[in-house]
Amino acid sequence: MIKSVLLLFIACFICYLPFSRTPDYFDSDITPALIEAKNGDVFAVFQESGKQYQVALDPLIYQSKIGTRIEIRYELSAPQHAKLNQVIGYWLEPKEVLGAVLILIVLLIAAYATTHRPDAASLKEQIEFKKEDTGKYV
Repeated sequence: MIKSVLLLFIACFICYLPFSRTPDYFDSDITPALIEAKNGDVFAVFQESGKQYQVALDPLIYQSKIGTRIEIRYELSAPQHAKLNQVIGYWLEPKEVLGAVLILIVLLIAAYATTHRPDAASLKEQIEFKKEDTGKYV
């Protein structure tokens, strides 16, 4: 039962990911952006339709990468809501992963509670169960 819950949870989570991303995975575009520093902050700067857009980056991680290019995912209708095209930040967000782990724990507790120490009467009924002998097509 616990293996079934794990497999079901992983399958549902993988199916959920592409349909829940913002910017939308299926309708978004990917473009290279230049990492720049402005006033002590680090940004990934890209252009769309002649306008310049920027995505704020963590200075601790990207300070050493100033001047390099990084991929940005954005929707044409809202390029100001662009995100880095990477696993953590686009595909997996910390709040979402925490929520998923909590849901998995609840499901595992429910699976364990329903299969651990069955009632004596139901256990006896399962042991004594005999399948009726029926005909081949009946």
